[in-house]
Amino acid sequence: MKAIQTIVNACATTALLAGCASGLNRSKEEALNQKVGIVVHPVREGVELRLQESALFDFDEASMRPESIAVLNRAAILLKRSTRPIMVEGHTDNVGPFDYNQTLSTARANAVGDALVARGVPAARIKTKGIAFLQPIATNDTPEGRALNRRVEIIVKTESEDTLLGSLKTK
Repeated sequence: MKAIQTIVNACATTALLAGCASGLNRSKEEALNQKVGIVVHPVREGVELRLQESALFDFDEASMRPESIAVLNRAAILLKRSTRPIMVEGHTDNVGPFDYNQTLSTARANAVGDALVARGVPAARIKTKGIAFLQPIATNDTPEGRALNRRVEIIVKTESEDTLLGSLKTK
């Protein structure tokens, strides 16, 4: 048991030092994310990168928009700062039948996963999953809410924001 604790402590220390030594400026990193529409925040499983449908896909489509290049390039930069497993989840609003939305959300998750691999994120780290409309983040009763629900979430398992964005500067 003590050997396991020693390994865990060594890994935690290494991760902390990597984040501190990375030279990343959290404010600059957050500004770059905001510029392309990526929201990064901690979740129970690790760190989530949220990408809105409008930045990646046309409505009701799974083919990537040409304008998605900047978003995907930025997401790949962030993801390559980690070695942790990645789950790419596609989400839809509740318009239309479940089976259709499940197929669309899976196709979108796969498209983003493939685009990340094309940008140098190791395929072995990436799993994809369609969620359809089972996990809304806003109401489906308004056009604005439905637009927020149409998204792709990339979860970096057991990772910290510090690794991806740099540590917060304390005054």
